[in-house]
Amino acid sequence: MSDAATLRRNFLWNTFGQLTYMMCQFLCGIFVVRLAGTQQSGLYNVALTVTNIFLSLASFGMYSFQVSDARGKYTDPCYLRSRVVTCGAAVAACAAYTGFYFITGTYGLMQCACIALFLTYRMVESVTDIFNAIDQKHERLDIVGKTYAMRGVSSLAVFICTLIATKSIILTLALMAAANILLFALYTLPKSAPFYQKGTPAPGSVRLLLAECLPLAAYSVLNTTTTSIPRLALSSVHGEVALGVYNPVTQPVLLLQVCATYLFNPFITTFSVSFYENDKKRFDRAVLTVQAILLALLPAGLLVAQVLGKWGLAVFVGAGMEEYHALLAPMVVSAVLTATNLFYSMILTVMRGMKSLLAANLLGIVVSLAVSTPCVTAWGMQGATVAAIIAQLAQLAVLGLLVFRQSRAHFRMGYSPKPEDPFDGLPD
Repeated sequence: MSDAATLRRNFLWNTFGQLTYMMCQFLCGIFVVRLAGTQQSGLYNVALTVTNIFLSLASFGMYSFQVSDARGKYTDPCYLRSRVVTCGAAVAACAAYTGFYFITGTYGLMQCACIALFLTYRMVESVTDIFNAIDQKHERLDIVGKTYAMRGVSSLAVFICTLIATKSIILTLALMAAANILLFALYTLPKSAPFYQKGTPAPGSVRLLLAECLPLAAYSVLNTTTTSIPRLALSSVHGEVALGVYNPVTQPVLLLQVCATYLFNPFITTFSVSFYENDKKRFDRAVLTVQAILLALLPAGLLVAQVLGKWGLAVFVGAGMEEYHALLAPMVVSAVLTATNLFYSMILTVMRGMKSLLAANLLGIVVSLAVSTPCVTAWGMQGATVAAIIAQLAQLAVLGLLVFRQSRAHFRMGYSPKPEDPFDGLPD
């Protein structure tokens, strides 16, 4: 198959699968309100928000690194064993976090149970990513897209049926986790088996891989935390019911972010190869193309939010939710900024600019911590989005500067650095 045909197939299947998955996740957030009320929605969204942070720790920011490992520095078994280690660390960290808030009285048994079950669901997702990366390296993003589509549809079906039958969010999350474990065993593993190169990791290779990806893990956790802090501040200041309204109302806009994010995932290999082959023209063309598409999504998203916002909230979220339509336009801005930050972070990962990622995301989380509570206190639910936008703009400014500096230096040098090249766009 030609490069153009392969890229087209990968793009279409990946986009279809990822959008299907995210649409199903969005519908879960909608149906929990319709079928179980805002209180159960609050429990669901607290579990969703908390486990987002620990999913980042489990995934260790390794997906783009693994796909862009063009030289095969680490083996497939090494990546898999490292994921077992990171998932164990994520479970332990989440247990400590939940236990602390249980002891202090912030969380009750229901919140703790929901977090634990949703974390199980997320750990299956994290392990699946290792095999998705293997498939992508072998230009089989169609398998990845199908995996995501089936995960989304099966999760949504279990979610709706169990909530209708039992009204129990705990049983619903338990059956969702079980369904995803079954899908992983019956589809993901068999499909990835032809590409998985068996063997035993070289002594010390897992430790070296984790050490090299540690800045990526920190970036991943910090990046998720930057956008989670305003939501947690909203829950803390105005209660779970406010978060139970905010998340479903703003969830449709996240589809725009997902669409933008998964638009550039198939290009990871393109960026990696052009960078290490010093093909500046191809690299720049890919960057400008993706950036132009991301920018075009902003007016398109704002137009849709303005024209269809009230109708969409009333029809898809619930009667009365249209009064919150003012939340949509700022959320569109936040979604596009998030996607752009992820895009530049992916480029830095390909260029192995680890310290650059940490610098930008540390700035983002510091700004988010500083502005979230004041913004939420002043403007309520709208303040959560305003705080996220402020933090994302600060983060994007640093990312853009470092991507420009590092790429210019690399192509000026005219040689292909090793993956462990210490130059990362930051001054010594």
